[in-house]
Amino acid sequence: MDPASEALMRSALHDLANVLSGVRGILELSDPNLPLTPRDQSRLEAVIADGMVALERSRHLAMGTLPESMVESGTDWRHQLGEQLKPLSVLFRRQFAIRHEGEIADDRWPGELLRGYALALTRQLLPYVQAGTLEIIAHASPKEWRLRWPQATVVPDSLKPDQNSRPRDIGARWAIRVGESLAATLHADAEGFTLRVPRF
Repeated sequence: MDPASEALMRSALHDLANVLSGVRGILELSDPNLPLTPRDQSRLEAVIADGMVALERSRHLAMGTLPESMVESGTDWRHQLGEQLKPLSVLFRRQFAIRHEGEIADDRWPGELLRGYALALTRQLLPYVQAGTLEIIAHASPKEWRLRWPQATVVPDSLKPDQNSRPRDIGARWAIRVGESLAATLHADAEGFTLRVPRF
């Protein structure tokens, strides 16, 4: 087996083990004679949703494909991002606030591909943010789409493509793969972590 395939397999198994551990932890802490509490039901659904995302990303990475992505209105794109962040909100006990900054006549965004990328980046940034609410600011200009996470001020090592020997989870591998396909750039400073994607 070549090293890249082996590394991908190890990452997928690591993430799967985390999902199964999460499910087991919820079940072990619940009374087996009673239905799950609403809180535990929500946590279980979030763990399974997170696992399904990792499985889908693993499949694309193994096959060398990317999901098809329709262009969406900015309003729909941001709404869907908020919906897809809900499992992370439950798992990490964080709130997310998405807002739009600036106005252009053509507020359209590259659907699922960019949204999945934003989700993967957010997951990698969470350990570096202490605030209870993580804000995501979306900005579209004629030349680029830009997302900024003001509370995150570093680029995580897992997102640096030059760290080839570093173990990565599927989310980090996915973020690097999609970032390359979108010709995206990542930057962090005192004003936050910023993603820029050129509009071709």
